[in-house]
Amino acid sequence: MEKPKKPYATFPLYAHSCGSWAARIGGKIRYFGPWKDPKAALDKYRAFIKGVVPAKTVGHVVDGFKAEKEAQLVTGDITPVTYSEYQVTCKVIEDHFGRGRAIDSLDFNTLRVALSKGKRKATLGPATMKRRLVIARMIFPAAGKPLKAPSQKLMRAAKEAAGERLYEAADVRKLVAAAAPEFRWQILMGINAAFGPKDCEFFPGPQGEWHNFARVKTGIKRRCWLWPETVEALTAPNPGWDRFRVSKEFAALCEACEVESHGFYSLKRTWVTVADASQSVIDAICGWSKNDMASVYRQKTFDDKIKACCEQVRAWYLEGA
Repeated sequence: MEKPKKPYATFPLYAHSCGSWAARIGGKIRYFGPWKDPKAALDKYRAFIKGVVPAKTVGHVVDGFKAEKEAQLVTGDITPVTYSEYQVTCKVIEDHFGRGRAIDSLDFNTLRVALSKGKRKATLGPATMKRRLVIARMIFPAAGKPLKAPSQKLMRAAKEAAGERLYEAADVRKLVAAAAPEFRWQILMGINAAFGPKDCEFFPGPQGEWHNFARVKTGIKRRCWLWPETVEALTAPNPGWDRFRVSKEFAALCEACEVESHGFYSLKRTWVTVADASQSVIDAICGWSKNDMASVYRQKTFDDKIKACCEQVRAWYLEGA
């Protein structure tokens, strides 16, 4: 990237190749902030010259948070998907306030509004909004009520407004039959193993008629018996599509097949609704974890129970075929 010119001739800082405004003071190079914000860099420089301790800024806090999460990513404490969610929220915060803004001057009510906006729709759903607010509170733990999670009443109302998001077995079969090979196995993994788009993107392939692929989002292990139809379909390559490509392809396929689309993720909703098994079996297949005593003491879920659940869902899928 080409270095920017000084904002004016007497500007006391120069553009260092590291991407920061800098000055040599007492024989040592000191850095005062990124190229994109020369005013904030100048304020930090003047404060340094005067011996004033600069106020903590949005940039300081966000950088500290990201550094902590980068370390956790390297050590495997968080997944790449979780880290990506953190980055998105950090960018919203920086774009809204500016990196040079002092923390004690922030209005978190305006941040709540900024966090509610999405790239593809004007207002995010309450579930996504809740996740963003959780991350924002991690960055600004003293923010208080302005960043509190949406109420359970609002969450229930949103779910009620969305209505039932389920597919009939005949419609799923129609989608599977019409899908290209590289997409067919993804649909089958959605209805056979409760996979979402991210799971399909990073799925390394099965181990025979079983898969042990941990959830991408949380790293929680899971195990599932795969139907013969799924095993056969998995001979096709994994195109590694991101969730947006999967959503687009799925919507187009539903339109072509004249099937009402509730989104790819509703294959998982359908699976969970149809599956007639104990919660521990469903948790083992979906990769869900609970902080209850039963989960603490339960050492494993037996394969025969997992397979019985998968066979029951397969019977539903094939009914009337």
